[in-house]
Amino acid sequence: MQLEPLRKLLQDRYPELRNETFRVDDTGWSNFVVIVGEKMIFRFPKTEEAKAIISREMQILPLLGPMVPVAIPQFVYSSTQTDDIKYVGYPMIYGKPLFREEMSGLSDKEQEQVAKAIGGFLSGLHSYPLEKSFDKAIDPALTKAFYENLLKRIERKAFSYMPLELQQWTRQTFQAFVANPDYFAFKPALLHNDLKPEHLLYDFEKRRLNGIIDFGAMGVGDPAYDFVGIYRAYGAAFAHKVLSYYTRETDPVFFDRITSFYVKTISFWTLFYGIDCQNQKLIQYALGKLQAFARAKGT
Repeated sequence: MQLEPLRKLLQDRYPELRNETFRVDDTGWSNFVVIVGEKMIFRFPKTEEAKAIISREMQILPLLGPMVPVAIPQFVYSSTQTDDIKYVGYPMIYGKPLFREEMSGLSDKEQEQVAKAIGGFLSGLHSYPLEKSFDKAIDPALTKAFYENLLKRIERKAFSYMPLELQQWTRQTFQAFVANPDYFAFKPALLHNDLKPEHLLYDFEKRRLNGIIDFGAMGVGDPAYDFVGIYRAYGAAFAHKVLSYYTRETDPVFFDRITSFYVKTISFWTLFYGIDCQNQKLIQYALGKLQAFARAKGT
């Protein structure tokens, strides 16, 4: 996508945008992003899958907004069903990503407030009534089947990039996970599916978590999965602190799924993206993360 045709489209359709500045943020995997007037975000999906995701966001996010204690995207502009170019536009949520270094610079009280906000967000998100947006019955068996199929996909797509030892570790890790019935006794919930520092916007003036963004990976599954990004970014102690503010019911192996499987295997998504882009640096980065877990399997 190019900026100028999109600028013309938006300025012709919305006269109030004609005097605003336009700039591109093309760092996302699924969307071409245009920032208008440093106050509005317009997302243009790059793929058919991304178009379907935006349609689901338009259905879910307006209902979800009142259920969570922080701001989330609320669409005020959108393409029509007959438009060739699909898009949504929404007010920018003020704040900066809360990376590990920035989190460590917060006081204990401020970190506690962040944990409370994230815990409240996840409690509201996971309380979303699935029947409002998903037609078919949701069952934990679907999560099990997903990871069985994911292993097959890894074998087809990624094994040729992996040493034999890492291939063996991958099979053992996935097979042990899907073979444990206790891991699939959870109640499925609506997931953000990509909760990480880049998507946590902190207001350093008001000293609060101001918003959570990027619901493009949203889906239904194991609520424990939404704690993975928090665990990876800030460590086990902070993840437990978030969990202490989580009001939804948890099963006995809720946290064990995070540490024994999800955290160990999440880098396969980075590996897939690296392979798709033929980005050797990204491929080696993901393999390094996976090999670190494989080497530590006996510890």
